Formats: sequence, structure tokens, C-alpha cells
Amino acid sequence: MKTLEKAVYNRIEPLLVLLRMRRFASVILFFVASCGKKDEIAPVVSIASPVANQVFSAGETVTIKATVTDNESLHMIHVIAIDNTGGHWVHSEEHVDGKTFDINKSFVTNAGKNYTISIDGTDHDENTATQEIRVSSN
Repeated sequence: MKTLEKAVYNRIEPLLVLLRMRRFASVILFFVASCGKKDEIAPVVSIASPVANQVFSAGETVTIKATVTDNESLHMIHVIAIDNTGGHWVHSEEHVDGKTFDINKSFVTNAGKNYTISIDGTDHDENTATQEIRVSSN
């Protein structure tokens, strides 16, 4: 490169770098803006059993049956059953792909305990639904 060409290039090089960065930033901004959340509808959690406030005898099996559905596609399902002292009786995490997921979990009760059963369903756009019921044993 000749001296004059080199001097001109050295003066405009920062402008060229800025121009390239601006184009790159525009492409990134377009990409991020086009990747927005599409689905705004949360999944639906339907608990078939047990029923809320159901009382079980000590030693009886509690069967948790539920269905989680989504209009697009489910991503994660959590099923948790804890007692009034914080003990975990069921703790399940399922990674799923599909519009419907059936739950069938069980645990055996202890005398004099209250249990909280919680089911969370999350779809791929991070919409979440939760259903919670309480049961007890005598």
C-alpha cells in the first residue's frame, strides 16, 4: 500500500468497523425481536383423584391421577406430595413433548398427617398452570 492510501485507510478504518458493527447489531436485533413468545395460553391441569379434602385411613394408598394438556406442546410436569411436617411422599419431574400427559402416582398414608398435592404443567413458552389439593389421614 502506498503511503497516501495507507494514511486514508487508517483514517477511515474506524468508520468501517463501526459500520460493520452497526449492520451486525441490526441483524442481531432483528433475530431477537423475531424470537418472541408465541404462545400465551397456559396448560390445563385436571386432577381426577384424589378429591380435595378427602380423608384416608392410616396405611391406605393415595393414588394421584391427573391429566395435563396444552394447546401447543408441554415441556415439563412436576408432581409433589408433601405432608404437614415437610416430608416428601411424591416428587416427580417429567420432561415431555406432546399436548397431553397422564399422571399416575401413589403413596401410602401415615396416621394423623395432612398432605398437599401440587401439580405444575409448563409449556415450551414458559406458560405455567398449577393445581393443588389437600387430603388427610386419620
